[in-house]
Amino acid sequence: MFLWRFFVGSWFGALTGIFSLIVLLVVLFFVITSLFLITGGPSQCTPGDGAITVDSANAKSFKTKWDALDASLSAGTPAGASFSESELSSRAQEFVDESNAPFKDVRICIHNGYGEGTADLSVIGIGVKFKVKGSVDLSGTHPKAHIDDIEAGSVPGFIVGAIDRLIKNAVGSALDDIDLKHKYTPTLTDGSAKIDGQP
Repeated sequence: MFLWRFFVGSWFGALTGIFSLIVLLVVLFFVITSLFLITGGPSQCTPGDGAITVDSANAKSFKTKWDALDASLSAGTPAGASFSESELSSRAQEFVDESNAPFKDVRICIHNGYGEGTADLSVIGIGVKFKVKGSVDLSGTHPKAHIDDIEAGSVPGFIVGAIDRLIKNAVGSALDDIDLKHKYTPTLTDGSAKIDGQP
């Protein structure tokens, strides 16, 4: 009986020690990752055509052009419109403010064939600077982001995979709140996005 209690006690003690070690490693990983997230981070995206100005005038300009584009398409006429980085960034910031999306300080930069976006994402009350690179599909009922690269906080590359999904879900959720009335095809060149649509 004594040997049995000694054997069970030894194994129980060993398992408790291993469990404690695992919990400690998980907590340590969380703390280190959190520190990487809240310290530093990627710089704002580099504009393809000069400085970006985020203000209500540029947001209004975006809406005026977009409404005219949609009006032509609804009337049965193919049409297109060009948007500057300032117009895109201003409308994006206005949209996230209106929808209470967890982003602030949004900037959208356009380059030949791809776009970059930077913002601060609020994660459980902690602001995380991030940058995404990719493109957007405007052919469905909602825009769909195709993200090729993500940088977040000062997180080293081998940890970024753990937060990729969080950022992609936040971006996807924000885009799901946008309804598209027609099919659009974007053409991206330095500093400008041309959107062509079909009725």
